[in-house]
Amino acid sequence: MITLVKLQTLFGDLAPRGMEQVFTDWEMLAGFAAKAECSPIVIASGIAEINRFMGPNHVVVETKIEKNSAGFGHIYFAFPNAMVIEIIGEMLMISESAREEKARSGLSKTDVETFQEMANLLCESWNRVFQDLDRNLRISQSVQDLRVSASIGSKSAVISRIPEGRVAWVPTKITSGDKSYTAMIVLPFGVALAVAEEFYATTDPRSATAG
Repeated sequence: MITLVKLQTLFGDLAPRGMEQVFTDWEMLAGFAAKAECSPIVIASGIAEINRFMGPNHVVVETKIEKNSAGFGHIYFAFPNAMVIEIIGEMLMISESAREEKARSGLSKTDVETFQEMANLLCESWNRVFQDLDRNLRISQSVQDLRVSASIGSKSAVISRIPEGRVAWVPTKITSGDKSYTAMIVLPFGVALAVAEEFYATTDPRSATAG
């Protein structure tokens, strides 16, 4: 039986490992140096409960967790626009004034497409962690599964992309220099259970209902 304590223990180790690898790789590619502080995983009744933590302007990276090409279900990473702009700025060597203008005007389609490269690398980073832990899991990088969506006006990307229902989420504080950002990792509750069952080897994860 997967209990909340087991979920917290697993993701208390897995989430920091994954995000540490992400920021190590992002720094090598884009020069964006940051550290992530992951809080214990929380179970929420639905996305409205977690949406308020992100603020109105953010980006959601959406993909799937797989085992042997069979999907468990979706996983989501949400980052604020302010952080995404800094990453894009480092990648493209954009001036500070241009970054400030992007912060005022919002992310363009081109900005989102540029961040897609970082989303792809995020998947690679997590897959390296799964490999190091000797787990037959991977995060899909296929064009059919990997999607980057930005909030548009008052329309939250978290609300738009993450389906209704119970979710397990990891509140994450990202620090880069003197700036800090609020981010999150989100899994439908059934997907979190399937991942935990794979790690604890209690049942065949494919038997779990994954959202």
